[in-house]
Amino acid sequence: MSLAQRLNKRVTIQAQGAGQDSIGQPSGGWTTFATVWAEISDLTGREYVAAGGSQNAVMTRITIRQIDGVLPAMRAVIGVDTYNIQAVLGQDNRTLALMCERAA
Repeated sequence: MSLAQRLNKRVTIQAQGAGQDSIGQPSGGWTTFATVWAEISDLTGREYVAAGGSQNAVMTRITIRQIDGVLPAMRAVIGVDTYNIQAVLGQDNRTLALMCERAA
């Protein structure tokens, strides 16, 4: 299957705004960095108990065409789902693999 056929989901990559609050935390909100076509693959899922409540985490690989400037501090939004980018892997100078955790 060709790359164009695999990239069948629309993804918005967002960057944290540049503003800071009084204690130095980012407060500028999220801004659109790029909107691209992507392939989405859930890799692992786990459920665990933390602080008296049940939590779950899903690790997802989002494959996109090569684009400069994508950083682990960014996030990907697909429909109503938000994914925090944990790592950006340059595969072959044609694509990037964004290793993400789905935000709860």
